[in-house]
Amino acid sequence: MLMLNSDKEFLFRSFLKRTTMFGILYTAMLVLALGQIFTGTALAAEKAEYVIKFGTIVPDNTPWADQLKSMKKRIEKESNGRIKVKVFLGGALGGEVEIARSLRRGRLQAYAGTCTAVAEAASIPELQIFDLPYLFDSLEEADYILDKVVFEEFQKILKAKGFYLAYWGENGWRNFASKKVAVRTPADLGKLKMRSQESKVHLAMWRALGAQAESIPVPEVMGALQTGMVDGFDMTPLFTSATGWYEGIDHYTISRHIYQPGLIIYASKFFESLPEDLQKIVIGNAAEEMAWGRSAVRAMSEPLIQNFRDEGITVYELTDKEKTAFKEILLPVHKDFEKIVGKKLLEKIYAGKKEFALNK
Repeated sequence: MLMLNSDKEFLFRSFLKRTTMFGILYTAMLVLALGQIFTGTALAAEKAEYVIKFGTIVPDNTPWADQLKSMKKRIEKESNGRIKVKVFLGGALGGEVEIARSLRRGRLQAYAGTCTAVAEAASIPELQIFDLPYLFDSLEEADYILDKVVFEEFQKILKAKGFYLAYWGENGWRNFASKKVAVRTPADLGKLKMRSQESKVHLAMWRALGAQAESIPVPEVMGALQTGMVDGFDMTPLFTSATGWYEGIDHYTISRHIYQPGLIIYASKFFESLPEDLQKIVIGNAAEEMAWGRSAVRAMSEPLIQNFRDEGITVYELTDKEKTAFKEILLPVHKDFEKIVGKKLLEKIYAGKKEFALNK
């Protein structure tokens, strides 16, 4: 087992406790959480002017959960108890698409998770743009485009659908994970059944690569790996560790084929109902929140990949030549989705990439 400093070791051991129970406990958690919404929230509302129910699939004892808990503490303190924040972690309220739909329907006030789920739940095709394979070439480039090129535009896009975009989050680089067959070429994926995120872009990516793929919600993935329903998935090191999915694979291929931001959004109707002073408290310092979230997740990547090795998983990083073979197949997916995500928006991102290169 890889030894880390005390804080990382504690977080790390928490990841390793997540086994097949993640899927088994899901139903019980859902029932208990729904009970909390309709009973505990009512009691909390008696003591606060406003209640924020925050839904997410992020597991506890992760940088994501730590950030949400920190936000809860700060908001409740700075509002002098006028706002009560209730955070429902680990998919306690369902899968990501289900949680995003609950936010849209007014059953929740806030959501933290992937852009993909919001795109599917609220018919916001523009958000699918961030799942296009090989859209970004580096983390620095992604940060530049998200913060300086498209943030305000996406605030407008989301507002039109009833959401307030507060921050970008961090999921990070998705890589290929598999049983039986190591993924080093697109042809290797033709031998495998892969779990796909619930997204048209992701399904199109798998089709282009020749893999059989099926959309499976997060709480059901471990069971699908154990039963042989799927042979693998693509996911970031942190989420692979936090969910225990690494226990169901033999190989982890560092492909960095999708950089996936997350987001934290509020229901516009709720956010706009807050007095201006409370709106400022809820948002806090956006730049600091985004920087903290990114750095916390990125700091875990390499230690977690090393732990995969220590657990007997074969880790392989694609060479530039091997990565080019994947790019040649996957970049045409951009063109296929041009009309869906918006040609002007895609061109704006391409222009942002050029700006970033010039300003480096």
